[in-house]
Amino acid sequence: DEVNGNKSAKSFVGLYKEFADAKIEEGMNNDLGGKLHSLKVYLGYYNKHISKHFPDNILIDGVTEQVAEDFFIKLKGNGVSWIQTENVVMTFKTALRYAKKKQYISNIGDMEDFKCKKQARLKAKNPAEMKYKKTPMINLQEADRLFKLFDINNIKNPTIKDKRNFVIVAIFLFCGLRMSELRGLKWNAIDLDAEVPTITIKHTLVGTDEGFGKADGSRRTFIIHPVLLEILREWKNKHTKQFTPNKITWVFPTLKAMEYVVPLGERTVRDMLNVAYAKLGFAEIEYKADKSNPLKKRIVVKWSKFGTAPTKTFRHFAATSLLAGQSSNTELTDKFVTNFIGHRNKKVTEGIYGNHLNLNTSIEHHN
Repeated sequence: DEVNGNKSAKSFVGLYKEFADAKIEEGMNNDLGGKLHSLKVYLGYYNKHISKHFPDNILIDGVTEQVAEDFFIKLKGNGVSWIQTENVVMTFKTALRYAKKKQYISNIGDMEDFKCKKQARLKAKNPAEMKYKKTPMINLQEADRLFKLFDINNIKNPTIKDKRNFVIVAIFLFCGLRMSELRGLKWNAIDLDAEVPTITIKHTLVGTDEGFGKADGSRRTFIIHPVLLEILREWKNKHTKQFTPNKITWVFPTLKAMEYVVPLGERTVRDMLNVAYAKLGFAEIEYKADKSNPLKKRIVVKWSKFGTAPTKTFRHFAATSLLAGQSSNTELTDKFVTNFIGHRNKKVTEGIYGNHLNLNTSIEHHN
């Protein structure tokens, strides 16, 4: 790509591929703390959009606001949503900063202040297209029904699977964990015997990729609610009996007969919740033959109150309950709330979840 040693003569398409590969390498380096699942997105953008649709003849120093706008309009014309197009085009700045760091260019020019939403040509006719969809929040009554549905005290002769699923739902409702945090939870991160029992979030798991938290504030320690404490103690006892003589570090391992015990899969958790939502009238599902194995059925969600990510609603529920309870509980300081949720400050928490404060919520499960 270089011409006469001029590094800026590298094409932007070539630069973006190099940048995307560098991000993958960063994510695979455990010492750097990058989250591989999140960093793979750049290579996805390259393969799906940039390598196929960005002009090959535009060099690194030729990427300007005008070029970015033209590419935005091209992607939109290809049927890509406004939000997805913005996500792709805004990574141009990140790629150009990478090029500057590598000394391919000395500056990123007018792209420094580029924002899709501020460009008159790029604004959508329908402003709603330019907004991220909000995840509907489970309210107190719905959460109570969900808890009771999984409560093993309400199940005749509960299996080990029933007991595991109850603990998963209890942790989601009481702690508002991210899916990756729940799957990455290990017993050495839970202190059930301390004077003040705690859970420490220090590992995440997305697919098979281990990481160390989504963002600033993700790594945190918080107190275990007394109700959840008893549920966890009982689960640890059942867990130990289930896997003896092996000592399994994962709090939620798969129960399938395998040579190696691995953490529970994301699809298993999603399917479990979607089936429960359907039973409670929060969703509608159907069973279809799996393409890879016609004898096996897979769950397809026709619609759900909680969208395509059935676990995100629990973070909204926990954060909203805490924010709503601050006025009546002096112990719920800003620091307590942000630490519990895993945000770097209260502004982030309110910015994401503050719009839910008018819903029917309660702080009871945190008191």
